[in-house]
Amino acid sequence: MKVNRLLEAFDSEIMKPIKKDVMVGGPSEFISLLFKAKEDAHITHIEQRSRGAAVHNALGIFYEGLEDVIDTFAETIMGRYGQLTLSFNASNISDPLMYMEELYSKVEKGRMMFTEGYILNQIDSIHELIAHTIYRLKYVTSQPSEKASPI
Repeated sequence: MKVNRLLEAFDSEIMKPIKKDVMVGGPSEFISLLFKAKEDAHITHIEQRSRGAAVHNALGIFYEGLEDVIDTFAETIMGRYGQLTLSFNASNISDPLMYMEELYSKVEKGRMMFTEGYILNQIDSIHELIAHTIYRLKYVTSQPSEKASPI
């Protein structure tokens, strides 16, 4: 029957399994990577010892922004693919710019696991946050001075 073949084609496209070969461990490893990045940035933000505030501020914006989206993202993944098993060890970041550039690449590769538009949109938001952090680490050298109040 023609209708059944159409339904089979539709169902097979929609129910396509995620591509686990892109990242070992699939969604759990991907979400663990993001939680680790958030905690690594938080630790580095707190332990920042340089006199310049640019790295401190960039990492603060990153971990706070990621904290705002990662919980919903993880729950969305679990709603679609089942329970996650998270595992990571957080540590200080020795080279924040290189770390963020590598994270950007890893998220780009991990993105290939998913086909759902709503999940890809969430990953795009995470990518945007990482790219913004890379910009701040590369080009912002100090905290903007506060405007003097008018007299």
